[in-house]
Amino acid sequence: MRLESLSSNSITALCGGLGGARLALALGQLAAEATFITNVGDDWSVGELLVCPDTDAVIYALAGLFDEDRGWGVRDDVFPGPRENEPPWFGLGVRDRQHHELRHELLLGGSDLADATATIVRGLGISARVIPVTGDPNPTCIDTSQGRLAFQEWLVRDRAQPQVTQVEWPGSAVAAPSRDVLMSIETAGVVVISSSSPVASIEPSLRVPGVREALIARKERGGRTVGISPIVSGHLAVGPRDTHRAHARETLMRAMGMTPDLAGIADWISPWASHMIIDPVDAFAAKVLERSDLEVSIAPILDQDAKSRAELVATVLSSTPRSV
Repeated sequence: MRLESLSSNSITALCGGLGGARLALALGQLAAEATFITNVGDDWSVGELLVCPDTDAVIYALAGLFDEDRGWGVRDDVFPGPRENEPPWFGLGVRDRQHHELRHELLLGGSDLADATATIVRGLGISARVIPVTGDPNPTCIDTSQGRLAFQEWLVRDRAQPQVTQVEWPGSAVAAPSRDVLMSIETAGVVVISSSSPVASIEPSLRVPGVREALIARKERGGRTVGISPIVSGHLAVGPRDTHRAHARETLMRAMGMTPDLAGIADWISPWASHMIIDPVDAFAAKVLERSDLEVSIAPILDQDAKSRAELVATVLSSTPRSV
């Protein structure tokens, strides 16, 4: 899709992590109208291969390959173990590795990250555009009681246990947005922020020069930007993966001076978003959240059945918030 074809019907999603994959799954039949701008903060080199977890999660979801049970990777993949010079704690499945090897070949052949991603997307028959927010290194660095760690070291290897003192993106000072990123934000009929970890999955993209500013300018023009809450306050984490994600999200939010609750999310998005979607279990908080200069709508966030996903997308696209 060329920029000239973007219209009031188009959707631009700023996303990362499991929330980004779930949004891609929800948009489904609307993929041809969608542009997914993906987080690169947790991109990570495994041996000679560049692994882009958040970009790949969206691609796999759009291609019908995403492992929803694990929340990452390719469904039914096989894990033979790490190769020489690869960390033993960061496993790549066979099909996942083939995906990274293709990207590696494209990059070696002269493609930048955006072009390599576009080639992969076309090869899988995906009609949506998937654009890494920048092709420049912009890693999320976690300062901890044990020193500075790469995001994957802190999250995966150390299970998000080291105390976090600060989160930084040293590459953001010189990172440039990938082409079409800013225009996609400016011209979309609606911009949606996925229900992803604010610090790990969305903030790295906002730190790329021009991205946050484009969202602020959009709001000032009266454009619709919808943030889907990553927090459902009435939900208790179930199982080790769910608990791990919630712990990591809350730890990083606190390290950034954010309150890990609905009010904290509203305060974070209100400078550049016009609307916020919360789960039905949190309907009681809607009136309070609207004081943050946000219109608040209610739609299923946690439920991932087809009916709930359709209702979420309808709410994102609606010009009038559902009554709360």
